[in-house]
Amino acid sequence: MQTTDELLSRLRTHLGRRCQHAGRHWRLVEILTTDGRLVLESQDPEPPIQADQYGNAAFRAPEHLELALFTDAGEPTTDLTRLLQALEGTVGHAARDPGYPA
Repeated sequence: MQTTDELLSRLRTHLGRRCQHAGRHWRLVEILTTDGRLVLESQDPEPPIQADQYGNAAFRAPEHLELALFTDAGEPTTDLTRLLQALEGTVGHAARDPGYPA
């Protein structure tokens, strides 16, 4: 089993890469080690409309998703394991985005 530092090191090599998660296209944009989370940015062709502080439609911007890196017991989450497998190409082609280079 890999240590936390080894997993984070592997994940850092994939910053900026695109993949699929939950059936959508995303890009890995940040690893928040102190919070134990990673940030994915949607790569949808037409980003959703974002609201201003008053709830009025303001502009279009990519959606961001934060995923936990580790469980309360310190084990890698299922999301982290699947994401690493997809980014490293160790699972079937459906988990990896075929529209983007490796």
